[in-house]
Amino acid sequence: FVPLGGPGALLLQGAHPLVAAGVDQHSAFRRDPVGRLLRTGDTGLAAIFGDASTSLRAIRRVDRRHAAVVGVAADGRTYDAHDPRLMLWVQTTLVLTSLRLYEAVLGRLSDADREHYWDDAKTMAGEFGIPDALFPPTIADLERYERDQLTSEVVPDATARAVGHDVMRPFPWLPDLAYCPLDAFTAALLPPQIRDAFGIPWRRRERIWSRFVIVALRLLVPLLPRRVRVVPQARVTR
Repeated sequence: FVPLGGPGALLLQGAHPLVAAGVDQHSAFRRDPVGRLLRTGDTGLAAIFGDASTSLRAIRRVDRRHAAVVGVAADGRTYDAHDPRLMLWVQTTLVLTSLRLYEAVLGRLSDADREHYWDDAKTMAGEFGIPDALFPPTIADLERYERDQLTSEVVPDATARAVGHDVMRPFPWLPDLAYCPLDAFTAALLPPQIRDAFGIPWRRRERIWSRFVIVALRLLVPLLPRRVRVVPQARVTR
């Protein structure tokens, strides 16, 4: 069920005007949404689950790609994909969206497991160049950091809203009705202010649908074989 959480994480990332500017000016996601998603996913999974050399190659690949992602946002501020503050925001969206999705379907992790998850994520994010001093120490601190960012830095501008629209509508030839189920589930994972900023409805029918999907996943996931439940890169290491 990982793809169900992808749009929510991407919207949270792109809600930051400087991240959105980088995506808008440098990413190929509009021309090749499926290919871009697959390349990003493969690289990320290789970095997380690969052996030392595989992980290092994936991290270097990302680092080289980000070297060219510099520019000026619509408000005149400069951005750089190697800026550790922007990388921390992106990491935050991945960690918290994944955690929310996992716990919605499979139940809340213990406090210790939540902290282990964040500690592992900090180790990986540190390989990309985020200094230790920048990381919120605990998962509660990370959630507090997210709330603070959403009332200060992470306020979507016109570019962010345009990027968000294209993230949620990667195939313009499909009618909006085809996207409604994913819209509803994405809305369930997003903080209210981001949901509102991107104009994603959260009415009674969206709540019912997202609840239906969560309950269905709770029943289905334990019945699935391991090769379906676990991504190939993780199966090799477990």
